[in-house]
Amino acid sequence: MKIDITDSAQFKRLLEALVDEIIDARDYFRLHRDINATIQDYQAEFNQSAAFWTFTLNAYMDAIFLRLCKAYDLSEGNPNLSLRNFLETIQANLNLFDEPNFRERLKDNPFVDSLAADPRKPDSAQLQRDLESVSNANPLVRKLTIWRNKYFAHRSRSSALDPKGFVEQNSILFSEIKALIDNGLRIVNFYSSLFGATVHTSLPIKDYRYLLEAVRKDLEVRNAEFERRTAATKAASGAG
Repeated sequence: MKIDITDSAQFKRLLEALVDEIIDARDYFRLHRDINATIQDYQAEFNQSAAFWTFTLNAYMDAIFLRLCKAYDLSEGNPNLSLRNFLETIQANLNLFDEPNFRERLKDNPFVDSLAADPRKPDSAQLQRDLESVSNANPLVRKLTIWRNKYFAHRSRSSALDPKGFVEQNSILFSEIKALIDNGLRIVNFYSSLFGATVHTSLPIKDYRYLLEAVRKDLEVRNAEFERRTAATKAASGAG
């Protein structure tokens, strides 16, 4: 269902809001993946606060799913901001991509002439393929919708009474989550490039390593102090 807009400024705000959802999903996914990959090298450090890290990783998964469920929402009759509604809004407002409108938006860009030389109008066949990729025609979207409807937006009877069976029947792999994120990011960046010659990205977050390094140094100091006291105790016992 298309979202009613009055001008390119409103379309830009919708685009940016959708970008934020998908970029956040990717950043949380990266964090979850990278922290999990780090556990092997920092097992002792993770064990100092195992409950904290367990809840943190679970919260990241919730954040990923909640953002993907919003981005791929297929609710009928509601013009919420989702990938499907965003693409249908583009279909209904192709004039926003006309060269004169593009030039007006980028009038202060010194490269506007060369940018405007490239085709800016969305291709109808590409739009249709993109719509199919965010609809029930995509088996990953169907699977995500089950999780949305039966676990995240509402807790169904089946997922409550038999959570293990629900997970086994509707298992979603990390590779599938990544594929949904990548597809969403591809779509928003493709149309953002056509609309405003802009693509969106973010840098991997690595500062959690400072926490682990700080814990490692603290453990080294504590272990060294323990060994010193143990040696002193043994020496005193021997002297006695």
